[in-house]
Amino acid sequence: MFTWSDEDLNEDQSRVVKDNRNIFLVACPGSGKTKTLTYKIAYELSCSSINNRKVVAITYTHRAADEIRERIEDLGINTARLWIGTIHAFCLEWILKPYCIYDERISSGCNIIDMHQREELLKSLCNELKSPKITNFDCDYYYTSKKIILACKDENKHGNISIVLENYFDYLRSCNLIDFELLLKISHDLIASNPKIPRLLSSLFEIILIDEFQDTKEVQYSILASILSSAKDRTRLFFSGRP
Repeated sequence: MFTWSDEDLNEDQSRVVKDNRNIFLVACPGSGKTKTLTYKIAYELSCSSINNRKVVAITYTHRAADEIRERIEDLGINTARLWIGTIHAFCLEWILKPYCIYDERISSGCNIIDMHQREELLKSLCNELKSPKITNFDCDYYYTSKKIILACKDENKHGNISIVLENYFDYLRSCNLIDFELLLKISHDLIASNPKIPRLLSSLFEIILIDEFQDTKEVQYSILASILSSAKDRTRLFFSGRP
């Protein structure tokens, strides 16, 4: 069993690490939140697991994931049961790749465009529209669990933005591409239309730990909520973030 001294964690931090219930942790910057999260993951990994279920940690950036994994390994903990990465990496690894056959759009595979490629494509489509009032910066969007939301606050631009995005989505589909927002949407739709997917995932995960919960989008929360609600208390949740 993983242990630590009073010099490593204070009393409140130790109590959180050892608590085996669902946890909602709110901590101000500089209060040792990341260290507590790291020790919590290490503690969970050190606990015996008969069925070898995964400990899943979702971070806001790849860099944060790498740093936390390195800290855990430096503590001498075996990370064989750990999966750690961003929500997009999680959806790609655990939902899109194994269950793409259930979605016609990606059933034969797809590629993901990065933010630079996305920006350049939108810039080109805005230029084709020949509307000086619309730029690629106006065309940011995101999905909720129910609809698409245009990020531009100027509703007078929404008509032209919708045209650009329609052309954008047509191009992605024709080239068998998706972006990070579509990755989340397709993951959500796969889980929503195939209840066996969240049930299976919940059987694989011992606990899901989420860092920086204040940055979790509604559609991301919906994906995780579907998995946890299918778990019937078999999978625990650890939410950690700033006020």
